[in-house]
Amino acid sequence: MFWKLVLRQALYRVWLTALLFAALTTVVALFVYLRTSAGYTNRSMELIMKYLGHNLVILGKDADALAFHCGIAGVRRLPEDTARQVAAARALPLRYMAPVVQGRVEEGDRTVILTGIMPVDRGDETGEKGHLVRALAPDAIILGADTARQFQARQGDTVTIMARPFRVSEVRLSLGRVEDSRAYVHLHVAQELLGAPGRIDGVLAFLCMERQSLDSVLGKLNAGMSRDFPGLRVIPRMDVLQGRYLARNTTSRYLYYLLALVLGVTVALIVVTGLQEVAERRHETGILLAMGAGYGRVLGLYVAKVLVLAGLASCVGFVLGSVLARELLASFLVTNTRTVAIVWSQLPGTVLLTCLVALAAETVPLFRLLHLNPNAILTEE
Repeated sequence: MFWKLVLRQALYRVWLTALLFAALTTVVALFVYLRTSAGYTNRSMELIMKYLGHNLVILGKDADALAFHCGIAGVRRLPEDTARQVAAARALPLRYMAPVVQGRVEEGDRTVILTGIMPVDRGDETGEKGHLVRALAPDAIILGADTARQFQARQGDTVTIMARPFRVSEVRLSLGRVEDSRAYVHLHVAQELLGAPGRIDGVLAFLCMERQSLDSVLGKLNAGMSRDFPGLRVIPRMDVLQGRYLARNTTSRYLYYLLALVLGVTVALIVVTGLQEVAERRHETGILLAMGAGYGRVLGLYVAKVLVLAGLASCVGFVLGSVLARELLASFLVTNTRTVAIVWSQLPGTVLLTCLVALAAETVPLFRLLHLNPNAILTEE
């Protein structure tokens, strides 16, 4: 008789159980889709913001920022090793550093800002995004839009600056800033031409948010620079930094609000169906308790049922949500680095989270069950 009741508990209202399974699967699929889409969207926004270039510059304490930005005389030149020293400070939230030396050069009626630049690796930078600056060959040059116009040069042409020929490897798009008038060459080549061997004017860097607020990250950076490099100062590009922070914050808040809605729907489904089942099966529960099954065994039947449903629904929902995200997002997200795919490593966490939420929601029906009086139930008509 006991095992017959156990079987009936498992198969009670199969259509209702199937409906609950379908609802849980749909909710989990929506959760996985939202989490996956938010992750890839945030990655896409990060890469789009990276295209805007470095978001801060490191100069000497007494350096003239205007002189640096305009490429005019007056910048205090730092040792070239400064960039490597800053890169070696792993506690600083900086990546993708590039030392720069520059100077204005007159070539006939043309004026260009000769800029020497070279990437410096930190060692803990992700290869996925790639360095913002690529290493240039000694005979290669990258021209800003206005510089290319002045020289009437295209990619593959040869231009001569300070009596030295260079092959144009790239012509930059117009930015409407001083960068349009720059000509980028290898750092050591520019140092030789400008008579500044082993010296630089500043270091371009990329500030990483590290999932913190912009103010806290800048505060951490300034404190670290004051402690480790008192002879240097940081000049942030707040327009780029704020844009990147707002992009990350928007996707994160969007995800949190939607996940809260999904969580609420999941809990409501389990609580309502659980309370309904407890109410409709009062007599069978009373019989089980009267037979000496004990509250622990009866509660175990309900817990086992909801955990099995939650586990199966989370597995199926994970696959459905991941496939949906891959099919809908892969065609238009600007990732350029990783393919939108099923992230199988997130499956165990999804299953565990679903089971924990289901178990927490089931406590309401179980609490109601614990307050049932078997003697009163069996004496009911």
